[in-house]
Order: sequence, then C-alpha cells, then structure tokens
Amino acid sequence: MKVQRQGSPQVAPTTGPTGPKAQTSVSASSLPTVGKGWAPGTSAPKSVGAGPTTPPPSGFRSHAFEARLDAETKSRATAGNTVSMLYDGVQSFAEREKMIAGAKHSICFQTFIFSSDETGWKLARQLADKAKQGVQVRVIYDALGSGRADPKMFDMMREAGVDVRAYGQKWKVWDLNDRWHEKNLIVDGQAAVLGGMNIGDEYALGGSGRMVLSRGGGKEGNGTEAWRDADVKLEGPAVRDSMKAFLRNWNEVGTPISEADRQKLFPPLVAKDGGPSVRVIQHNPEVKGLEQTATKLHVRAIETAQKKITIENAYFLPPPEIRKALIDAAKRGVDVRVMTNSREANDMGFVSDAARYFYDDLMKAGVKIYEKHGGTLHSKTATFDGEFSIVGSVNLNGRSKNTDAEIAMAVTDKKTAASLEERFAAGLKETSLVTPKELAKEGFFTNLKQWALSTLAWTF
Repeated sequence: MKVQRQGSPQVAPTTGPTGPKAQTSVSASSLPTVGKGWAPGTSAPKSVGAGPTTPPPSGFRSHAFEARLDAETKSRATAGNTVSMLYDGVQSFAEREKMIAGAKHSICFQTFIFSSDETGWKLARQLADKAKQGVQVRVIYDALGSGRADPKMFDMMREAGVDVRAYGQKWKVWDLNDRWHEKNLIVDGQAAVLGGMNIGDEYALGGSGRMVLSRGGGKEGNGTEAWRDADVKLEGPAVRDSMKAFLRNWNEVGTPISEADRQKLFPPLVAKDGGPSVRVIQHNPEVKGLEQTATKLHVRAIETAQKKITIENAYFLPPPEIRKALIDAAKRGVDVRVMTNSREANDMGFVSDAARYFYDDLMKAGVKIYEKHGGTLHSKTATFDGEFSIVGSVNLNGRSKNTDAEIAMAVTDKKTAASLEERFAAGLKETSLVTPKELAKEGFFTNLKQWALSTLAWTF
C-alpha cells in the first residue's frame, strides 16, 4: 500500500523562513515576486502542476538568457577566464595546498565545516605559517557547521596572526537554520577555488581509497569508501566576483575591511582570449535581493535546455519550482539524468527517505534517477546541453533554498560541460537506476516514513 504517492493536492507556495536579524540588501533591480515554498508549518507539495511549459526561444549564449540571469541572480557574466575542474579531494586539496604555499600577500578562505582532524590541522598550520610570513590571512567558518572542531585549532591560527571569524554561535537554538554553507578560497586576488568540499578527512581523502572514518560509507557505516565531490578552480576577471562575495560576508562578521586593504585584494586581472564566460552567484535568504538567486539560476537553466541535463547532487530534494522545471523539461523531450545518494551511501540517510517520496512524478515524466552506492556523493554540479554548467555549494533542497547562504559558479563553456558529463558517465557504474517497479515494492511502513519525512523537506 502506498501512502499519498498519487493524487496529492497542490499546495500554493508560501513565504519561506527568515532569520531573526534584519535583512540587508544589494543594489540591483528588483526580482519578480516569487513565493519561497516549503515554509515552516506547511506541507511539502508533491504535485507541481500539469503540462510542460514552453522553453524560452533563446539559447545559453543569447543576450536574452544572459540578461535574465543578470536581473534574477544579481550577477554578471565575465569573459576571458580559465576554468579547471577538481574532482575529489585528492585533486582539490593538492591544488589548494599549492595555491596557499605560493601566496604572496593575501589568502581569503570561507568554509562551512572546518574539522579539527588530520586534514583540518594540516590546513590550519599552513594558514598560520603564511600569516607568520606576513601574508594577510582571513578565515570565515560557520560556528554550527564546525561545532565539533577543537577551539584550540582556531586559537592557534589567531595566535599566529590569522584573522579568524565565526558566523553565528554554536548554541543559538533559535537560529539553528541560519547557516553559511559557502566554500570559497581566493589567493592573492588571482585565483579562486569554490565548490562542494568542506575541510575534513572525508573530503580530502575522497578518491584516494584511504579509510575515511566518518559519516556515510556503506551499510556498515564504517566510512571506508572515498567520498565523491567536485570543486572548480577559477582564474581570470571573474575572480573579482568571488572576492566580492567573500568580502560581503567578511564585513558582516566583524570590523569591515579598510579601503586600503580592499584595494590590495583586487589586483589587475588579464582576460584570456577566448576564455570561458563565468558568473559567480551568491545566494543568501537573509539578504534582500539574494534570496532566490540559486533557485532562479537552476530554474532558468533547466527551462532553456533543449537536449540534455545531467545533475549530480548530494541531497536531491528539489523545491517545487525546480521539480516542476525538471518535469517540464523531460516532457518536452530533454534527456534529464540525476545522480544522487542511495540511503546506503547518504551520510544523512533520512534525506534519501524523504527524497524518494517525490520520485514518482519525476520518473513518470521521464526523469532518470540514479542512486549511488558505497561512499557518499557530496557533489553539487549540473550541465545543460553540453554548453552551460553549474558548480558550487548549492544542494537542490529546501535548506539551500530557504535557509543556507550558498555560492555557485555558472560557466558557459563546452569543454567544462564535457568534463562534467564524462565524470557523470564514469560514475554511473557505482549507481543503480531507480525504477517504478522498485518503488512499487516498497512497503506501507516504508512509504509512511517517506511521507512523514517529506513534510519536513524544507529543513533538509
């Protein structure tokens, strides 16, 4: 017996949660009024509308598409960049270490989780050493996300001259949902790394085959299998936008940076002839003008796709707008493929339980959903028609939409999209395709659990 798998009433979007502090704002044109949906106290809407919508007549390289993203994501596309994908911790952490070692005057770093394990202490000592050498090192971490870390690690960095600032307070129970989930490293204002990876063994050892000893990791929960994740290195004019995103946060968590210091963080950057067009998008439900940017970015990209969409996302619980856009895309003939965690692989298994409640409508429209087994998938990437790609910290779930600050990079570049598509295809061997027959075999109590968790979908 199924529990409300079919025929669930459509629930109108409502205004999402806001934090206790007053909203700040960004100077830009007004966004269209859009309900946030999945607000506290509302049911998670299962049905998201009837027939498909007609995609915009323009493509990813058109002025109309760019102009719409300009307005709705409060960002600008900048040409002439160099973009390098960094897959799994072995690639990403090696590149970060190399960049930090070569820093001459400034390191700006933000993360959600800064663990005090072997990986965390290694990075902390690297940053402390650079500060002792006279490099200005600035660090932001989320107090709750890094709540398990040993305070001695942050004290050590401060004593060495690193300016370390925490966002929020670990024990503010009334503010638990107000989190900064961004990951952003900028060195000398010349190069940036952003994406999905936090600082911890489970991220750094991903792809190495070494024991992770952390969350996820199979049926036994022993964490012996590598995590799958993705970061991206950016060089060129768009690095300035990554720096602006960091400074917007930096100025909120302490004394604002001086104008003299600010100028040093924005050195001249030379555009590379024919280099990819990149836009850096910051999403923050607490900042007026940035509340919907990540959602709009994904929705517009899905609507514009004509041929194929590939999505890798750790916690695939898409809010109604994104879910409807995916259903509409599949109905108009777009090959839509999603890779996410199985319950076995998920470091938060209950998220997979809730996600499965929403699979029916997606699969009925033609969306193919692949669940990964073994080590945890933590990536947040997407490609569209082999031309447009999104990489960042954004999970396709209610938490990223309604409560978490996020950062993402959108790239118009066939080479980047091809790399991500090859990565997706290679990963399919570690997945299973979810089928209607499989869902139909799920028992009453399994479906009851999925339904119950789906009512909390806005929170995770």
